Amino acid sequence: MDYGNRWASRGGTPPEDSYSVDDHPERFAPLHAVAAALIDYLVGHYDVEVDEGHHVMADVLHAPTAEETVRAVRLTPRSDVCAPLVFMLTSYPALRVHAGAFFTEFYPSCGCNACDERWDDVADELEWQVFAIVGGGFGEEVSEPRRAKWSYDRGRGLVQGMGQTVSYRLRALDGGSQRSGQSRAEDVPPEVLARARATLDSVAAASAEGNWLPWPATPLGR
Repeated sequence: MDYGNRWASRGGTPPEDSYSVDDHPERFAPLHAVAAALIDYLVGHYDVEVDEGHHVMADVLHAPTAEETVRAVRLTPRSDVCAPLVFMLTSYPALRVHAGAFFTEFYPSCGCNACDERWDDVADELEWQVFAIVGGGFGEEVSEPRRAKWSYDRGRGLVQGMGQTVSYRLRALDGGSQRSGQSRAEDVPPEVLARARATLDSVAAASAEGNWLPWPATPLGR
């Protein structure tokens, strides 16, 4: 199957019945090997604490269930202003990565026939994003509290604005890739939001750009 080009003959438009259907999720199995290699590399090159087990997902937003998780590893740099990473390998087979206070990404992002993702393209996304986080190219922010405003859209009618938001930004170390996003702060539990604001205030005070700082390298002799 020529994944990534399945719908080329249709001008790149997938058929309606291909959405929400994933016939061959096993094609993403190599992502587990990629994740394992990344974990080993990070542990070998950076000064981090390693914790493994389902318990490391306890504070992760949008974590998979324990039943669908085949491995979960938390890497915590020995600095409070460096973003921790949690790798969660699932039985799909797929991967979720949580970083810093809020950021959680899914690899693949969907996996359905319509999206037609290739495992190696997904692995490339995983790698540049992980190294952006580790290298100081990752920032998060909680906006000041504000009420969501309503506006009128001719096509949709009354639309509620975002109100207070949580946002992230990622920039590859070579500057070749970047992404950002935001979501409603009201979707985050209040106690998590308060704890995250305090942490991100400390990060902002230590970083000229407001990003999480690069991970410290493994000390010589270890």
